Amino acid sequence: MKDIKNVIFDLGGVLVDLDIERCTAAFRELGMNRVAGLINPCYPAEMIGRLERGDLSFHEACDAMRKLDGRYDVTDAQIAGAYGAFLAGVPVWKLRQVERLRGAGIRTYVLSNNNPATMDDYFDKVYLSYELRELKPSEAIFRKVIADSGIVPAQTLFIDDGQKNVDAAQALGFAVYKPAPGEDFGHLLEEITATK
Repeated sequence: MKDIKNVIFDLGGVLVDLDIERCTAAFRELGMNRVAGLINPCYPAEMIGRLERGDLSFHEACDAMRKLDGRYDVTDAQIAGAYGAFLAGVPVWKLRQVERLRGAGIRTYVLSNNNPATMDDYFDKVYLSYELRELKPSEAIFRKVIADSGIVPAQTLFIDDGQKNVDAAQALGFAVYKPAPGEDFGHLLEEITATK
């Protein structure tokens, strides 16, 4: 890890704890069982994927969800609340690890298919799928990040909880790490800062 100069983090499942059961339960409470069945944080499907890729506005995605389940009475705000139930919070210790990386001169980035409010102050840049109009694990999304940031893949560690995303990054020459759910991968980040 001594040659690492950049770290790209996935957001959901890596920096932000996710609660898929809470999210699917919230959609089921709205009577949107078919939408609940589409929830997959690593590989968004149907209208959720189109929303996160930027092909649909939030309201358009809500209309598609209402149509899918025949629940035309459910409001955009209720859908936003159910979708927001995904996010269980950001552990402070993870933010401290990111701060340590930056203090050691490592550039930090986020590349996420999710579209929640992010912690911009902790990162050199946050890349969101709906802004890039691509979804991981497409090669195009990684190429856009490389072009915009100027990073060299061989000097960049990509941390993501989705195997397809990790495989796509590795194929482009990134160093990769796939943490287990809830894993403290701080030891990996300490290895990077120890060589600086």
